[in-house]
Amino acid sequence: MMNSFFLTIVVLLQIATNIQCISSPLRQFSTYRNVTELIDNIAELWWTVNEVNKEITFELHVKTTGWIGLGIALDNGVSEDADMGIGWIDASGNVHFEDRHAVGFTQPVKDSTTQDWFGLQGREENNWTAIQFKRSLDTKDSMDIPIKPGINVVLFAYGLIDPNPDITYHEN
Repeated sequence: MMNSFFLTIVVLLQIATNIQCISSPLRQFSTYRNVTELIDNIAELWWTVNEVNKEITFELHVKTTGWIGLGIALDNGVSEDADMGIGWIDASGNVHFEDRHAVGFTQPVKDSTTQDWFGLQGREENNWTAIQFKRSLDTKDSMDIPIKPGINVVLFAYGLIDPNPDITYHEN
């Protein structure tokens, strides 16, 4: 009998329930098993765990035309050691997505090992940015934090402008 893999997301150190409040005016790229509104009328997160491929697909919508990011933190919930995926849509509509790692309370640096967060698609409309991305549950990368069954601490942040040439420390 296969054990189901459940992912409980803790957002900003509080348990986020799977609610169906949809504030983003943009349609999701796919259908997901879970959704939570991170900040009312500002940010929403959808996700589905693929137990067969041992990966998770996320979709993050944030009311900004700048960069958006999602991080997996250690159990202490501090962003200074978080594994992060940061993405944005450039002026030509191209999706950029980077694997980053927080080092202290500064701008996250690009991972020097492997790229384990993958941007799948994205768009910017009506002052909202939406990006669909995925990663393995356990990348086996020393710069990454495994996503495990049970409670995982998830952080998010966003900037008000696209990187030029790099992201700024999050304003929000």
